Amino acid sequence: MPTDPGSATPSKPAARRHRAPRPRSGTYTVHDVAALAGVSSVTVSRYFNEPHRVSEALREKLARVIEQTGYVPNQVARILATNQGGVVGAVMQNVTSPTFADMVRGMMDVAERNGLQLLLANSNFSRESEARALRTFAGWRPRALIVTRSDHAPEADALLSTLKIPIVEAWEVHAGRPFHQVGFSQLLVGRMLAAHFIAQGATRIRFVLNGLTEDGRAIRRSEGYAKAMRDAGLATDIWRASATDDVEAGREAMAAIAALPPEERPRAVIFANDNMAITAILRAPAHRLSIPGDLAIAGFGDTPLGGVTTPSLTTVRPDSYAIGSRALEIVVASLRDGATQTVPQVQELDCMLVVRDSSRVAR
Repeated sequence: MPTDPGSATPSKPAARRHRAPRPRSGTYTVHDVAALAGVSSVTVSRYFNEPHRVSEALREKLARVIEQTGYVPNQVARILATNQGGVVGAVMQNVTSPTFADMVRGMMDVAERNGLQLLLANSNFSRESEARALRTFAGWRPRALIVTRSDHAPEADALLSTLKIPIVEAWEVHAGRPFHQVGFSQLLVGRMLAAHFIAQGATRIRFVLNGLTEDGRAIRRSEGYAKAMRDAGLATDIWRASATDDVEAGREAMAAIAALPPEERPRAVIFANDNMAITAILRAPAHRLSIPGDLAIAGFGDTPLGGVTTPSLTTVRPDSYAIGSRALEIVVASLRDGATQTVPQVQELDCMLVVRDSSRVAR
């Protein structure tokens, strides 16, 4: 008797991975995972924090449940429960700068070796933005904080003084600060650049700043320049562009110099950073100015591009990687020893004057 096709036994559907039903809150908690795995919440926490204390069978079971649920541990809850997060917060002034990138790399290398997680915030040289970032970081109860300026807003200084964690001011050293410091003296850098031109016989030397009035480090470099000029019996010439963007500030500075009568133009110019100095080199031909024949130039930061411009750029090279790595090493040592700010460390590192073709003053 022919078989009725409609009465045939349907084939068994392909097995599908079981997905745990999502809780009403939309997010799985440690308690949901524990219930699905048939273990305690403590066991789930141990699975993440101390897996060696959980049997292999339970680890495999929990791994399946976690895969099914997509559960991610709540780090805030962990920090509140243990008062020990693995986070170190760092507030940078300009994360797009190649100079600061090397510093971040130094911090990250030490953090990773010591089981710490580095979180970055960018203040773009603003004290107000830095204060907001510090308040946010403080709410996360970090193990330590690294800041890249020492002239904070009053509210930021007040907040830092109340925190019972290691705090490191990295990038420059500033006398009289109550926190750990790693870096160099901006005043000495300004003096070094001015002395380089003075030694070559230049008497009209200009220092160019961009429009970022809260970039205190560049201002302190200009103060070092001014001190060297006064000590040599020379007039100071600190010029500030209206533009806050480095490229626009460099363009503005070169247009202003070109507009001066030749006998009034500076013979040498120190730019607050390499980006402005490189822009000046690139714009010089448009103003019929020869670098260094008509105008000798130097910058700060040792941006890689400065070594391949024509002429190549004279600059000052800070040891950015060492500053970052040493800042994290101070954090690690403080956490290990249980110290906070009782005995602040100060590590001052040298900067290197890198003399290239752009700064040779013709005689």
